[in-house]
Amino acid sequence: MMDRIRYFLAALHIVTLPCGVLYWFLIHPFARGWRKLGPLRTYLIVLPAMAGLGILLFRWRSQLIGADLGTNWILVVIAIVLFVPMFWVEHEYKKHLSFAILSGFQELSPQGTQPGRMLDQGIYRVVRHPRYLSAGIGVIAGALIANYLGVYILLSLLLPMGYALVRLEERELIDRFGDQYRQYRHKVPAIIPRWRR
Repeated sequence: MMDRIRYFLAALHIVTLPCGVLYWFLIHPFARGWRKLGPLRTYLIVLPAMAGLGILLFRWRSQLIGADLGTNWILVVIAIVLFVPMFWVEHEYKKHLSFAILSGFQELSPQGTQPGRMLDQGIYRVVRHPRYLSAGIGVIAGALIANYLGVYILLSLLLPMGYALVRLEERELIDRFGDQYRQYRHKVPAIIPRWRR
């Protein structure tokens, strides 16, 4: 049973993570151009590409997952412990985000039709990108449970790409909010929270 769970988690990582990262690499750098098309046309272009990539990755999942390093109960316990802050951070940021923001709909809408507001309250007072923090913790925890070599290799490639995504998103946020976001960026760390009284 545990081997099936581990394999499922490994396959899930191998298929979904590259698609998710590629999606945002297609959206953030070209947000101005996508806004001219609007969200629906953008999704009609980008989502089929993601689906195609997902199908290819699923087809080659056995080769990509790589060597099975076995069930390691110490890693499983560490992963379970990691899920606690992951779920807490996720719960906190979801208080401030609508589905439109989570899906990128607001970013893709023509200027003025979906007015945005800068998030700097709640969890956003201690970390600028709680979604990346939560996702990073969750992906690492899932990889520890799966314990397949290919998943660790994938993570070693995707974590630096996640940092690059943060930078791309921040360029867009500066474009949208200007000095207000620059001041916020100066006060609040990007990924590692800074707790204050």
